[in-house]
Amino acid sequence: MKGIYIINPNSGMRFLQGNAHTMARNMLKNGKIDECRFVYTRKGGDGFAAAASLKPGEFDFVLAAGGDGTVSEVVNGLMTSGCGIPLLILGAGTTNDFSSALGLGTGPLVLERLATDYYVREVDVGICNGRYFTNVASGGMLSDIAHSTSPELKSVYGKMAYYAEGMRELGSLKLTSTRLRYISDKETIEEDTFLFAVVNSCQSGGFNRIAPLAKLDDGKIDVCIIKTIAPTDVIPLFNNIQMGMHPNDRNVRYFQTKKLRIELCNEADSFTVDCDGENAGSMPLEISVAPEKLKLIVPKQSAKAKKLFTEWP
Repeated sequence: MKGIYIINPNSGMRFLQGNAHTMARNMLKNGKIDECRFVYTRKGGDGFAAAASLKPGEFDFVLAAGGDGTVSEVVNGLMTSGCGIPLLILGAGTTNDFSSALGLGTGPLVLERLATDYYVREVDVGICNGRYFTNVASGGMLSDIAHSTSPELKSVYGKMAYYAEGMRELGSLKLTSTRLRYISDKETIEEDTFLFAVVNSCQSGGFNRIAPLAKLDDGKIDVCIIKTIAPTDVIPLFNNIQMGMHPNDRNVRYFQTKKLRIELCNEADSFTVDCDGENAGSMPLEISVAPEKLKLIVPKQSAKAKKLFTEWP
């Protein structure tokens, strides 16, 4: 076996990147892989370029070590190259929503087992304004927190940096909303929107069940819209989201679709949006699904991964 390791040395919890090196050394020593190549990203776009240059059969797996943004870059590169090389993820960022949803571990022994005892599953990939995303396109408060949390805090405190920033925001929160138009494959609706998440997996922004009906192979995206809410409803609603009970909440609209356009009802308004934690530009958003286009390495024994597929071997 041959593997290529694309590592972001500056993302999130930086000590985790060392687990990729330990894994590679162990696998070389034990004869489980014959060759490995390390690529270190230095700036935005390096992960994309490394993956986009790959050719079919050049490697047996690609390991992406970093946060959701690093994984998204590598996925965009793999989709561009069309090489079909399976992806293995080491979640070494701040929240690691996609890898966490799949129950992927971060220890070197876990990674080593995963690279030799696994399923390769073909999973859906979202497309937002021409850019691929594995996990989420979102807008509103969650995006604001992601962009306002400093890289230094993320590196030292990891996910707690987001929680701290979130609590700070909630303490001075002005629950303003923006009226958005959502055009799906079934209907057109308008909602005064506090935040929205268009999710491929079940998890986003640290909420483990923000899309409780999501599957990675159903050809659909899950849409969760938080409407205008009163300050007293915020904490109860967030608790409902953590338990996956929010689809029936009066402050929420939740549905599944194959494609979605999101636009401002008033063009003078603005709304912060991102894809997998990276700035996604401005409205309108054109979102669709590329069914089962990405080959993903998942652990055979993961109960969390099993729940994200309509069928399991």
